[in-house]
Amino acid sequence: KDLSKRLLLGKSASIDAERSMITKLKTECGSQFTSHLEGMFKDIDLSRDIVSSFRQSAQARASLPPNMDMLIHVLTQGYWPSYPPTEVKLPAELNAYQEVFREFYLSKHSGRRLHWQNSLAHCVLKVNFPKGTKELVVSLFQTVVLMLFQDQDQLSFKDIEEASGIEAKELKRTLQSLACGKVRVLVKSPKGRDVDDTDTFHFNQDFSEKLFRIKINNIQVKESLEENAATTERVFQDRQYQIDAAVVRVMKTRKTLSHTLLISELYKQLQFPIKPADLKKRIESLIDREYLERDENDAKVYIYLA
Repeated sequence: KDLSKRLLLGKSASIDAERSMITKLKTECGSQFTSHLEGMFKDIDLSRDIVSSFRQSAQARASLPPNMDMLIHVLTQGYWPSYPPTEVKLPAELNAYQEVFREFYLSKHSGRRLHWQNSLAHCVLKVNFPKGTKELVVSLFQTVVLMLFQDQDQLSFKDIEEASGIEAKELKRTLQSLACGKVRVLVKSPKGRDVDDTDTFHFNQDFSEKLFRIKINNIQVKESLEENAATTERVFQDRQYQIDAAVVRVMKTRKTLSHTLLISELYKQLQFPIKPADLKKRIESLIDREYLERDENDAKVYIYLA
């Protein structure tokens, strides 16, 4: 997920360094381990060409809202981490842009389906405050909430929930970031760090910041014990190929090795914490797949099968 965020947000310090790391992983762990990572880079490259073609198309020139641009990444579902679907009622301008792109894309690629991942989108809004114009770098959810205040001076939590279509828990996090954080574009009444269903919000007419472009960070959600356990399990699943490759590499060199010495050698090579029981599972898996076998005279000794 970290790599996906760097690619989608353009935060990678060096694309060449990222590709170089994938090449090293491919050498160490095999092409099966890196196929999804390579697919992610391929999607990013193809998306640039798709967006360039879209901007030059007749549909875009005739139908797109003025004073607005959108960078779209078309991602292959099998390559990228899964993200839970999130509902939101988009402003008319954004919705129109999405529909024009959908028509363009499906006209070129019949039989495909597009699902918008709203939780990954971010925007740059130009906002005219009484004390000067600013550019706000915000998430799509923050954008939807802020654009409701174009025609309204004050809105209640319930009004915003109904107009935005954002799920209540996500909406509270979004409003916290806009009204309770370091940069407060909205003013909450009554004051406080938490957002309640009875709160009301109005546009901050006194907003003043020295910077012209301001990033408003989202409020991070703490990972629950269940989510932490699930994350740990996913990480182990991803590392299985790396463990298998290390076992095969050691055994290919040594040909015959005792269980204790093999475990010791693996701990030297693997650069992440792992339990002996998990290593034993991977060794058993390699025996089942006939990469290794046990010595007939000593079950604690492994033999490499060429």
